[in-house]
Amino acid sequence: MSELSKLITRLENGAPLPSDLYAKTGRAHIVGITGPPGVGKSSLIDRLIEEYRGQKKKVGVIAVDPTSPITGGALLGDRLRMQRHSEDNGVFIRSLATRNHRGGVTDSTPAIVHALDAAGFDVVIVETVGTGQDEVEVAEVADTVVVVLMPELGDAIQRAKSGLMEIADILVINKSDLGTTKTEAIHTSAKTGEGIPALVGAIEAHHNSLVKSAELAKRRARAARAEVIRLLQSRMSASILRALETAQSQTILNDVAERKLDPVDAVAKLTQELRHVTAKPHRHT
Repeated sequence: MSELSKLITRLENGAPLPSDLYAKTGRAHIVGITGPPGVGKSSLIDRLIEEYRGQKKKVGVIAVDPTSPITGGALLGDRLRMQRHSEDNGVFIRSLATRNHRGGVTDSTPAIVHALDAAGFDVVIVETVGTGQDEVEVAEVADTVVVVLMPELGDAIQRAKSGLMEIADILVINKSDLGTTKTEAIHTSAKTGEGIPALVGAIEAHHNSLVKSAELAKRRARAARAEVIRLLQSRMSASILRALETAQSQTILNDVAERKLDPVDAVAKLTQELRHVTAKPHRHT
């Protein structure tokens, strides 16, 4: 586990996934858990871990936490809730800091999912940070997306923004011990354990249906495409910023500010500068 922890630390800091590991991926079932703050996602995952371990399955958890304003790291709230599994060698839990990334996951999440997959975990759970209804990027990572709500939200299921609800493969009403709802969903209580076996059964049934319908291959192809695009965008953004540091680029930007050059022509000139900069070998520090 120590080597895996070190690898994940490197991945979180921007290092690429070793190419030999990627060839070993594709075996784990990736489950995304998302929903509004306070619905009990972490407590629910704690129960899911217990249920999966009862089935002798190895479970990896990536819990995306808010970023600490002091250290820049994850606040680790999710890992603390799951602390009772910390001595289990069949469980690996890692908290990741959002580092101001919107969308519920982090840039390094896909690579870390691959690392856990290659390490032999049967199920990899990705829990989003829980900042609201815009956390749809988890659908680009997970095979099965579970959206968690609770009775106190009332008609929020109907009012919820379309993005979050449209990515749901399974809808869960957690904290069902606090009230009732007529919504057609799986009712669970992380407090009592009610409904957890049914949820695991639904997740497995969804995975089996994906395999039989060939939809799993399609979803993973979309996920691979999204990951490549995300990495390409990140690399291009870095290249653009480097290109803007050159004296020629600064002159172009100054000409725009002084109205000597319009923005459209400036972009054309900066594109040429970008090609010039990217053609040079870049030394990583």
